[in-house]
Amino acid sequence: MSSANPISPKTRSDSIEMIVSGRISSAVWHIAWPTVVNTLILNAYNVINGIFLGMLPHSQDPLAAAGVGGAALMMQFSMVMGLAAGTGALVSQFLGAEKNSDANEAARQSLLLSAIIGGLSAIPLIVWALPLVKFIGTTGAVSPLAADYVAIISYFAAPTFIYMIALTALRSAGDMKSALYAGAVIIGVNTLLDWLLIIGPGPFPQMGIQGAAWATGISRVFAVGVTLWFLKRSVLRDSILHFTPHTGLMRKIFQIGWPAMLTNFAWTFAYTIFIKFLSFLPGGAVIITNVQAALTVGMRIESLSFMPGMAYSQAATPLIGQNLGAGKPDRATRSAWIATLHAVLIMSAFGIVFLVVPAQLAHAFTRDASVVTSVVWYLRLNAISEPFLAANMVLRGALQGAGDNMMPAIITLVTNYAVRLPLAWFLAIYLNYGAKGAWAAMSLSTIMSGILMIVWFQMGRWRNRHIVAHTQSPID
Repeated sequence: MSSANPISPKTRSDSIEMIVSGRISSAVWHIAWPTVVNTLILNAYNVINGIFLGMLPHSQDPLAAAGVGGAALMMQFSMVMGLAAGTGALVSQFLGAEKNSDANEAARQSLLLSAIIGGLSAIPLIVWALPLVKFIGTTGAVSPLAADYVAIISYFAAPTFIYMIALTALRSAGDMKSALYAGAVIIGVNTLLDWLLIIGPGPFPQMGIQGAAWATGISRVFAVGVTLWFLKRSVLRDSILHFTPHTGLMRKIFQIGWPAMLTNFAWTFAYTIFIKFLSFLPGGAVIITNVQAALTVGMRIESLSFMPGMAYSQAATPLIGQNLGAGKPDRATRSAWIATLHAVLIMSAFGIVFLVVPAQLAHAFTRDASVVTSVVWYLRLNAISEPFLAANMVLRGALQGAGDNMMPAIITLVTNYAVRLPLAWFLAIYLNYGAKGAWAAMSLSTIMSGILMIVWFQMGRWRNRHIVAHTQSPID
């Protein structure tokens, strides 16, 4: 296939040119700042959902249900994360090598796969939502609430997958501002729907957690249209035309992405087992529900910290992928370390806030004293691990740009299944430290994961992975 873009005489956009030849610190900032803002905006919906759910009577039940339901949905999201890894590596390296038509074809096949896999993966979550959330660890009134949350959001799985892959394609092209603008519109729609459907002002019924699920699903349908519109205006404009399946390129996407899929599934399944451990804490259903609610609140507060980390991780993918595609591994390495330093500084600052004012943050979500106490311990213990979490996230994104997803998968397996889960059981259940022991196990395993990721990246074996050098056309 021709490597030139048939619509534009320029084979590289200004963003791509900056990534592969401009000043590195400027390139990192150019890619990262809109991604940081966009990721904060998009994930603000978790915080906003939590605040609205916290306004409901007996808020610990819907908060716990949202947390457990979210864990169930993350198992599905591990699939789209694998697709995103393959998409990000191929599209960014094709663009760096000035093979724009191949980049368009890679994005096109990824969008097609996302629609198919999203629709198929929704079926078991809809059919078996209740037994799934009970397996994870819900009890009493929380179980039907969590099942409703999972089933309703699963109806919108296909548009969710398409939206996430379209965003990945835009980011791989270095187009972060379009994703930022789309995110701002989407979170506005989601916030309005949260207010109308969760709280039910005026003539609207108070739907509670079901309203939160419907608000999320509807806003993601809206997101598809907005994001595809931006994709049509980008260097990847041809990717939304002529959806003819090419099994060769689909196979390449899976070959690159399956370790990332395994990584995310392994982490998610470990998280569900972690929640299951919490259901074994002594004290009965009330204590268990309160601890699960505290985990939900703690995670949503902490998301204010790790969302910038995720943003720099997403920025690292095109920074490394495009520079490797352009034959500049040294520049790719320096870009990754600069992005990591930025993320470490930002997330460390958040960690200080978590240490200083944890109770005030918890009170934004709930006034239940026992839940607040558990959230305070969660934030203080996990604040210590924030710099290591930052390094882990950004370097994982950098390796994804190189197409090196196997070692991150191994690190995830080791730190979760050999460290976090056994240590959580030992501290929380065997030594009877309760939730504090579980939070400590989270923090220690996160620190270890960050250290291992730094060591692997520094070894530099990923520098020799040039995916596009062995890819003459998408259908080889």
